[in-house]
Amino acid sequence: MKNLRAQTSIQSTQTNSDVTTWHLPEGAIGRLARGRVEDMSFSADGKYLAVATPIGCWLYDRSSLKPIALFDTECGMLDTIAFSHDTQLIATSNKDSVVKVWDTQTLKCLAKIDHRKNVEATSGYFWNLCFSHDNQYLAASCFEEQNVIYAWQKNTDKPAICFSIDLEGKDKRDLPICFSPIGNLFAYVSAENHRNTLTISDIETGEHITHLSQSSALSKYRYLVFSPCGQYIAATNRNKEVLVWNVYNGTLETEPTTYDRGGISPAYTPDGTLRVAEYYYSKVVIWDAVRKEKIDTFECRKHRYSRFSSDGAHIATILSRSDLCVWTVGSPSTKVSSPADHKSVPHSVAFSNNGKTLASGHAFGMYQVFWNVAQRKTEQIFPTPKIQAQRTALTENLTAEEKRQWYRLSALSPCWEKLALCDLPKGSIEIWNIASETLITKLSDSKGFGREMRFSPTGEHFIGAASTGDIGVWDTQSGEKVNMLIGHTKFILTVAFHPEGKQLATVAKDITARLWDIVRGEQIGLFPTELPEDLSLYRGDPEQIHQYIEKYRKIGRRYKCFPHKLAFSPCGTMIACGIQEHIRLRDAVTLETHMLILLPETCSRPFALTFSPCGKYLVSGSWWKRGLDRVSIRIWEVATGKNIHTFWGHTTDVQDLAFSPDGKLLSSASYDGTVLLWDMKPFIRT
Repeated sequence: MKNLRAQTSIQSTQTNSDVTTWHLPEGAIGRLARGRVEDMSFSADGKYLAVATPIGCWLYDRSSLKPIALFDTECGMLDTIAFSHDTQLIATSNKDSVVKVWDTQTLKCLAKIDHRKNVEATSGYFWNLCFSHDNQYLAASCFEEQNVIYAWQKNTDKPAICFSIDLEGKDKRDLPICFSPIGNLFAYVSAENHRNTLTISDIETGEHITHLSQSSALSKYRYLVFSPCGQYIAATNRNKEVLVWNVYNGTLETEPTTYDRGGISPAYTPDGTLRVAEYYYSKVVIWDAVRKEKIDTFECRKHRYSRFSSDGAHIATILSRSDLCVWTVGSPSTKVSSPADHKSVPHSVAFSNNGKTLASGHAFGMYQVFWNVAQRKTEQIFPTPKIQAQRTALTENLTAEEKRQWYRLSALSPCWEKLALCDLPKGSIEIWNIASETLITKLSDSKGFGREMRFSPTGEHFIGAASTGDIGVWDTQSGEKVNMLIGHTKFILTVAFHPEGKQLATVAKDITARLWDIVRGEQIGLFPTELPEDLSLYRGDPEQIHQYIEKYRKIGRRYKCFPHKLAFSPCGTMIACGIQEHIRLRDAVTLETHMLILLPETCSRPFALTFSPCGKYLVSGSWWKRGLDRVSIRIWEVATGKNIHTFWGHTTDVQDLAFSPDGKLLSSASYDGTVLLWDMKPFIRT
């Protein structure tokens, strides 16, 4: 069958070649990392790759992985993306239940389809998008509240037809949809007699053509694809089976083929050959599904996410260190890799003492990325691939349950020479030299103490927390445990060291916050949880203060006054506490409240806090709240509690904040997978 494709050349709309400055929010001067990957889509001609992230859609040239454009950045939080078959259109959807259709030549939005306006819905978003082959229809599936599949005509915001389905249980997500290349036949998952069934319907008339049922009612469908001639449809399920039906007589063409323990997805080549991509932890295997022959194998360490092109010619993968790779089937030498710029979530940020390097810890500290601040480029990633390969063996003897819980934590020393690593749940804490990539020591009796780890500011001590809430204190030179801090009864949520390194503030899931002397191994304070009676300590609108006090007197003050983030001032005299709806400044000795700053409605959960080096300012980062396109980063004047400036930058939760040593730059790490750099000179006086 001849393969007809439109030849489209997409030109970059960006005049600036510096990718780190594309579509920056006001006040930001650079972006480190391009956001975590949620979905990917190849153009039908194989020339382009679109990548959906929480900050928007990245468009890449497939052959070089050079970024062409960044668009759909207004709200971000993209979940799903799809190219049209002529490469003229791209559809995106986000967590606000909005589908947008974009012209690839101009990157202008042609249609905006709001799910919540079409049906009575307060939530629910789309898991799959696909265009019909004539590009007149766009189909989307939503399985949060309505359990229906929608199909929209091009350039309209009203559903052309709705296919209701009947599914039981909670597992309603990620149900696949696809169009036939011959006529406007539409395949989707439905349910008859409470069993998983494929229904094929005519999109023009709504008539059901056939129902195709599996032998197993418990196996969920994952992927669907029509053959180029439209006579067959291939499907995969969670039993790792590939099933091929004749669309017109409703019979299986062959017995279902079961693959090994990897995930699988199918694709038809233009000549009608069915290929199956089988995804493993460390490789991707391509099969000829009919001949049951292995076509190609791609070795990719710690594969995390993949997408097959619609013609089975290319595979795009995201690896655990966030390398974006594209492989061409049958041509291993044509593998293309980008820099590791699509990061997983950065949970921590810190500047070097000279301010020239920034470290960001990703995926629960699985690895640390060291950035050149001036050039906004990666200098080093640690652990290196060599060390990662050695440590991968640690997972071989874990049970299936332990593997689900397994992840790596790290902590950077204040001198930036050492990195502490721990693999949960069974690992001991190891101290590595970053420059030489050598293991310095294993901390004595440290198994199970890696849930929360931190070097003291002087580098003299190291603390690690167990899941029970117990905290071990080690001498970093000898590696010997010198003390145990016992008092918490549940796991530790966050810790903060006094600048001198001898005191430690901790918060645990047992809803207590404590202050410790780590040298003597003693608790020296318990944070009060009650609201202050003195109204002069509150900062906010008088009516807001009154409502706040009345509200928490009724629902229980103890839990709502529980801090989730702590930060000592540079001089060590004050502790900032990030609480659900306010920030509290406490005296670091008496732990009494010095000031209580009530937050505006658009700001909640200030669980990222940092003081400026001069101590005059406190910066807080909030979490996402429904109705917001961006979350806030607020600068507070410590003396008065005034909010002197607000940045609106990240599309979702701010995880951590850090000032450069001279106070001129602020870095913010977000759950959107990026780190932003902010110019602080116009707003603070050092």
